[in-house]
Amino acid sequence: MIRLNAVTRSDLRRRLGGGRALTMVTVYLSVLALLAFLSLPPDLGRLDDLRQEGLLLAFLIVETVLAAYLTSASACGEIAVEGEKSVVDLAASPFTPGAVAWGKVLTSLLFATLLTVLAVPFSLVVAGIRGEAPSAVARAAIVTVPVAASLGALGALYSAVFDSDFTRSFVHWLTLLALIVGATALPPPWDVLSPVRMVILLARDGLRVDALLASALYALLIFPVGVAIARRIERIRAMYQH
Repeated sequence: MIRLNAVTRSDLRRRLGGGRALTMVTVYLSVLALLAFLSLPPDLGRLDDLRQEGLLLAFLIVETVLAAYLTSASACGEIAVEGEKSVVDLAASPFTPGAVAWGKVLTSLLFATLLTVLAVPFSLVVAGIRGEAPSAVARAAIVTVPVAASLGALGALYSAVFDSDFTRSFVHWLTLLALIVGATALPPPWDVLSPVRMVILLARDGLRVDALLASALYALLIFPVGVAIARRIERIRAMYQH
């Protein structure tokens, strides 16, 4: 039987059981459901005219951006989840710095995975109606999960580093804009660092090596961020002792 980190277990209980957390997930699913509904043709019999790849790509991009935002915003405290303790709060707990850091990282990973899984039925509906292969949805998930998880880990780090809510939100949004908008404007091949560009390449062109490597970089980013969170907790505890 798999035993979750105590921090992760508590966080997931709050995110899946709290009123505000459920509202957040409901809004996410409602947006995706609306997009899926808008992709429906006025005449379902005209399938030959409806195979527009751009609609599925747009849906997958919106899904990835929303999952990344919700995961990172809930991790940094921009979206407050009732009862969920921040990294600073847990610095005063008996948990080791590593347990807190990796617990928060694992929370982001599992929450990002949950949001991606919840979006699958809507993605498949859009893919089916538009005549696209379901494999495009699976390939897009290769981007969504690591990107959202790594941004969630960064959000947890920001919650430990920045005391001001304004500063924390500013840095959070700056990070999102830099990666989602700024990286897209970079010249090739650096534009592949953009989650938007990665989704387009993997969903449209298949398992491209450059997009897979970029996705792997986001996944690897989780580890140094986890170490940075643990070290920040150690410094916070050292300040408490003085």
